[in-house]
Amino acid sequence: CDKMAAPSQGHAISDRRLGPEHIVEDNWTTLSRDVLVDKIKGIIYGQAIGDAIGLATEFLSKEQAIKVYGPNGPSGYSDIIMDFHRCRWDQGDWTDDTDQMLLILLSIVANEGKINEKDFAKRLQDWMREGFPELGDHGGCGIGMTVGRVLRHQNFLKDPHLVAHEVWEKSGRYLAANGAIMRTSILGILNFNVLDKVIENTQKISLVTHADPRCTASCVTVTTAIALLLQGKFDVTKDDELSTLVETAVQYGEKHLLLDDQKKEMRDHVYADSLAVLKLDESNSIGYTFKALGSGFFGLRKGNDFRQNVIELIMEAGDADSNGAVFGALLGCKLGFTALPQDLLKFTNRQWLDNQVEKLLKTIGLD
Repeated sequence: CDKMAAPSQGHAISDRRLGPEHIVEDNWTTLSRDVLVDKIKGIIYGQAIGDAIGLATEFLSKEQAIKVYGPNGPSGYSDIIMDFHRCRWDQGDWTDDTDQMLLILLSIVANEGKINEKDFAKRLQDWMREGFPELGDHGGCGIGMTVGRVLRHQNFLKDPHLVAHEVWEKSGRYLAANGAIMRTSILGILNFNVLDKVIENTQKISLVTHADPRCTASCVTVTTAIALLLQGKFDVTKDDELSTLVETAVQYGEKHLLLDDQKKEMRDHVYADSLAVLKLDESNSIGYTFKALGSGFFGLRKGNDFRQNVIELIMEAGDADSNGAVFGALLGCKLGFTALPQDLLKFTNRQWLDNQVEKLLKTIGLD
């Protein structure tokens, strides 16, 4: 229900016996059960909002976005222009970013809390061909160049990691697109008490389509930050503790980079002083993984009003739905589901989304 009461800070997760490693236990977090669930839902629904409202300015320049929507941006989904690109989705529908995140969710549920990269690969290829038929789809919509090349390879299902690496090698090791970071935030939830497990899970899924170390580093930085938020060890209302959390996540992420210039570039994006510094509408690099990473961490570091902050982000334009997805997941985790704008939660397929989220919560023992 959208009007869920604010979560109580006063009681811990109810006692339960030790069980499978994916079942959340009391000692995983300092947060109460209600707050933990609120943050987990904030990740998923926050991503969906950032994605769905980001569609409004996807592939526009900042100048074009202002011309279309005015300086204050769209007030809601009904303001989204239905041009040649955007008319492929209903107003209030999320795009491929959240579709692919939900494929990870469905795979986690089907595999009883375990990550199976080949199962995810099969779901991803099926989705490319038919989308979610139960939602009236006729195929995956909005697939990026890197993902498309990998999914169409004849050996993809046999060894997705190898195929993704071959595609990357053939590009001259150039491709470092945002198609992995846009979907992997949800992997910060599973086994969030053990960062090494979070990182292992993240690598398994990101490498299905994206072999570049910058993509791996980006994904790991995001999922590690989310896991740390869910552990509740840092009081993120305090600037110094939030800064420590961010730096911890960055250090885990940059372990996956070998080149010092890439480490510096990643840090420059994570610690950007403003959205303008990220140049999100830079025409030759709008889909760069570090731009989505910088967007997400700007939201985590600076955000305190979801609606205002996400509109400010998408009005920078560029690959705004992907940037919005990562931004929404991180800020949604920080603020929680109950802080999300009620009108922006009115997705075209809200009931279906609710059902999938409930299945995940049940799988990890938080139903």
